[in-house]
Amino acid sequence: MGSTVERHQRPGSPGRPRDRSIDAAVVDACVELLDEVGRHRLSRDQIARRAGVSLPAVNRRFASVDDILLAVARTPGSVPQRPEGIDSLRSFLVASLTATARYLEARPSRRAASELLAAAAGDERIGSAFESTLAGLRAEGLAWVEHARARGEVGAEVDGEALLDLAAGAAYYRLLWRGVALTEKQVEPLVDLILTGAS
Repeated sequence: MGSTVERHQRPGSPGRPRDRSIDAAVVDACVELLDEVGRHRLSRDQIARRAGVSLPAVNRRFASVDDILLAVARTPGSVPQRPEGIDSLRSFLVASLTATARYLEARPSRRAASELLAAAAGDERIGSAFESTLAGLRAEGLAWVEHARARGEVGAEVDGEALLDLAAGAAYYRLLWRGVALTEKQVEPLVDLILTGAS
């Protein structure tokens, strides 16, 4: 017997709109299973069962597991979101890293993150999708670096790309190499440490 979301999708013409709830369930299931079994043991059948949808529903949308990984890379929820209410480089970094900390604390993710990075390194489509998904957030961060530079809050010689890499790297190095997620309490001291070095 199909899931509720699958049963709701069946009525209608062949040109009916795609049910985005199935796509979201498949993406979430993929991330969960990446952490449990790894990329090379992952199958569309496993993902369908975890997502609570039929295998044909998955197969109609995704021709392979790599296509599902591509969907993960294109999903905004899989990367930090653009923060709101920002008025300085510090508040941008605090808001961005707080969102990252909340995401990493909310789900098992060490193995999933490493598997996604491996997939991005091995498949140009997946790597490009991650870059595109992060592009807006990255551009906003660089704009705040320039704003802070104009106000004398960071040195004229500071490399904006390197500063943002330091902030993101602090979260993901801890996760990937130490197996410890960045916590919300650690965010502000971390940002202040980075900005002290950049001033």
